[in-house]
Amino acid sequence: MPRPIPPILDVASPALPLTVVGDIHLCAEEPEVVEAFLGWLETRKPAGGTLVLLGDVFDMWVNKKQQEDPIPRRVLAALADVQNAGVHLIFMCGNRDVAFAGVDGLPLEIWPDPVRCRLGERRVVLTHGDQLCTADHGYQALRRFFHGPGGVFLVHGLPYRVQRFLGEGTRRLSMRETGRKPRADMGLDYGEALRWMECYEADAIVAGHVHTGVHHRHPGPPAREILVLKDWEAGGSVIEFDGETLALRTPGQGGEAVSLP
Repeated sequence: MPRPIPPILDVASPALPLTVVGDIHLCAEEPEVVEAFLGWLETRKPAGGTLVLLGDVFDMWVNKKQQEDPIPRRVLAALADVQNAGVHLIFMCGNRDVAFAGVDGLPLEIWPDPVRCRLGERRVVLTHGDQLCTADHGYQALRRFFHGPGGVFLVHGLPYRVQRFLGEGTRRLSMRETGRKPRADMGLDYGEALRWMECYEADAIVAGHVHTGVHHRHPGPPAREILVLKDWEAGGSVIEFDGETLALRTPGQGGEAVSLP
């Protein structure tokens, strides 16, 4: 029996230029990643348009009280500067920052996962990507828990210290399990991604989570594109759309461009 297709929200076409970034995993253990991301945000400010944060921006997020921690405080201040420069900010939760629901002083637009919008003449799905890892049955069971009543209680019903303790334990467990699982079990299911696009009548999917930084073209007919972000621990990638070209690039450098009519 086929897996159910998640409901999708149609959102307005974002103001251009559009940049999508995710899988940054900001944390104290990776200070060079923090500095690289903050430096890249400075270069993004003059462009205007829209910046979509496609999940796992923070390596762990359990409560908005974390906004007082040193690294989140710096990152959120930098995002506020970007917003004040005229960039519209949008956040979609990932698996590491599933509890993120906004913070004081930074009015973000928050998208559910997945959404669909028009870029040029094509319909594009944006998703964090973890729902497309269909072979990782243990992770999918854990995801269903965290998005169900039990997970909601953990996110909202426990004291902050307990939430943080559980969040750090879950993070360590996730890292340990990632090292033990076969890579094929953690990869993106391209067949499932194509099924999503067929169901949603979409021409492309933009995703993260699996850290591959690849562009996969399905020749069709109809032709369909899958663009996947790379994690910032490995150099990162961004996806950009200027009204004509959808491009997967290394931050601050060139990259592959996908023509959209």
